Amino acid sequence: MQWLRRQERKTSAQTAVRYLMSRAFIEIRATTHMVNRELQTEDLASARDRVERIRLIADTCHNLPADFRPGSDREREQRAVESLKFHLRELDPDDHAAQRVQTELDDLGYDYLPLLPQHVRNRLTQL
Repeated sequence: MQWLRRQERKTSAQTAVRYLMSRAFIEIRATTHMVNRELQTEDLASARDRVERIRLIADTCHNLPADFRPGSDREREQRAVESLKFHLRELDPDDHAAQRVQTELDDLGYDYLPLLPQHVRNRLTQL
């Protein structure tokens, strides 16, 4: 497990942010096709649910491209770290945006625990 944690830390925050953005683009694109199909079959409830999902994804990722604005690699890395900290916040189970980011970072294998406030880390390690 110690070896695994060291491996996970090698992934930069910039890589994690790029991963979040690319997954968001793919999911939004795929979901729009499903919305179109549901609108054609007049399944409006499902279409509305999917549009809400698109909105959640877009809200979660809309500031991330700014992390790559001009500056040194160190500055871009720090902006990416701050973005991840903001998105993960308290990791409240009712915060769907934070839960989405956590799931994506887990899929990537990114160790975000050091970015969390101490009380949140304590809560997660007690689970």
